[in-house]
Amino acid sequence: MSTLLVALSTCLHSLATIVMVGYFVFTGLIYLPVFERRMKANTLRDLLEQISARLRPFFGGSLLIYLVTGTHLMLINEDYLGLGNFLANPWSILIVVKHVLVLVFLGLAVFSERVFLGKISDENPEALKQFRWALYTNMLLGTIIILMTSFAQAG
Repeated sequence: MSTLLVALSTCLHSLATIVMVGYFVFTGLIYLPVFERRMKANTLRDLLEQISARLRPFFGGSLLIYLVTGTHLMLINEDYLGLGNFLANPWSILIVVKHVLVLVFLGLAVFSERVFLGKISDENPEALKQFRWALYTNMLLGTIIILMTSFAQAG
């Protein structure tokens, strides 16, 4: 049962990552370039806001999954030496840095949606550039976070 629980936690943690990072990858590399060529900024903003609103419950669910599965996977890891032992070993340092990057990732996601996305308009082309920068930054952060998770799991 323990192996099944670990496998399930790892799978759900990975699926949550796909949802979170996938949004930024698809929006930045696929949707935005296509939509930009076909519509004005005001229409683009409305469409992106609808996509963002549709994705919000999935983000919330992913965060809940992260909390449950991440806590489980951390607690069962033999390198975990307890809360407060942030610098006890290389694994702990890696996990702390990863969690800081996750917080930056989430903060930028919220900031880009609340600040940059809402300002995109035909009269404000800079807002679209800022939104694109935030998407690409989160794609990079997401990739780094996935890489760090892989290193942590590899031991």
